[in-house]
Amino acid sequence: MKQLYGAIALLVLMAVTATAQAVDCRVNGGPWQTGNPNLYVPVTVRLAPDRTRVMLEGARLECKFSPWSGSPSWRADYWATGNLSGTPWTPGPKFSGEGTGLRINGAYLNTPVQSGVLAATMPDNLASYPINIDPYILLRNYPANSIDIRVGDNLGLLRLSSSNNYDATRPQLTVTYSAANNFTVSPSTCTINNNNPIDINFGNVHQRGIGTDPLTTTIRTDRRLSYSCPDGGVNTPITITYKGTPSSFDTRLLVMSNPDVGTALVRAGSAVQVGGSFLTRITNSVGSDDVTFTLVRRNGSLPAAGPINGSGVLVMGVP
Repeated sequence: MKQLYGAIALLVLMAVTATAQAVDCRVNGGPWQTGNPNLYVPVTVRLAPDRTRVMLEGARLECKFSPWSGSPSWRADYWATGNLSGTPWTPGPKFSGEGTGLRINGAYLNTPVQSGVLAATMPDNLASYPINIDPYILLRNYPANSIDIRVGDNLGLLRLSSSNNYDATRPQLTVTYSAANNFTVSPSTCTINNNNPIDINFGNVHQRGIGTDPLTTTIRTDRRLSYSCPDGGVNTPITITYKGTPSSFDTRLLVMSNPDVGTALVRAGSAVQVGGSFLTRITNSVGSDDVTFTLVRRNGSLPAAGPINGSGVLVMGVP
């Protein structure tokens, strides 16, 4: 009897797949990061010329298609807003109660910014391309307390994701923004004296003629503070804060270039302490106060002759 021999052939299945390409990104000319980059960048906080937004600018973000053995090719990456970890933009703690948005290729998109807004295309041509996105904070048309930004403060987190025309990978990009400068602004378009500087010129005075008490010194000048909001119908109490550096000999006085002299802000018979505020009101979007600025010298001193100057800021807020 013939024996039957069975043979088992080892079937080896082989396939060749193209390796999914990563992405390379960097900010402000720094080192390229690949995969799912997490970038950190200090940006300048500034008031836009039209005074409707606070811009967070200076992040020169750029990406490129990661080179591979087939480069250049017909492949391309498409960067868009948002990714699996969250929404396109999360403002930092100091902006959490404010309206925000993203300027993408010159277009202003207020929060909530939709995910999937195309920001840039990266062809596989060995070149890098900018991603033109700048976050911003919207100013309000009614009084609000000022925002005080310090260098290093966390300003927010930008999230982007990449799709492409060759596979299903979705690399992600996050950019954390921090403050490169100190910046204080009222997030309101309401103004004091239409945002014009208040020039206090006491003229030529004799050193001995400068009094030592802000309420009785005869070197004084009166000014009217006018308040206005762009939208009608605003009725609310407000505070006016006298901001600046206090004099070393009297905290009610703003420091001047001559250390023996300071300037007081007097309202309703009382000197407003530097860093302090007084309560007033806006009715139907307008209001005003008459105040007096007085020049005061250190008790027992005779200030040196010559020019004296200084500067402070009046800030509108809410109680």
